[in-house]
Amino acid sequence: AIKRFQVRNLVDASSQRDLREASVYSSFTLPKLYVKQIYCVSCAIHARVVRVRNKKLRASPEGRIYVRPTFGKGGGKGN
Repeated sequence: AIKRFQVRNLVDASSQRDLREASVYSSFTLPKLYVKQIYCVSCAIHARVVRVRNKKLRASPEGRIYVRPTFGKGGGKGN
């Protein structure tokens, strides 16, 4: 199984600013959203959480370093 722990803000940055300006309390911090996601291997590959690696790369130490793919953010074909 592949486990991912995700911490996100409940509201986006612009709404956070609006809430901070409208708030009576000066030191009020908005709560965060904590999510632990557990994927099976096939679902993690399908959702692009992890990538498929060949057997030789899985065994080597370089294969354990995960680089998150950047879809459409510079470089590669079509840009």
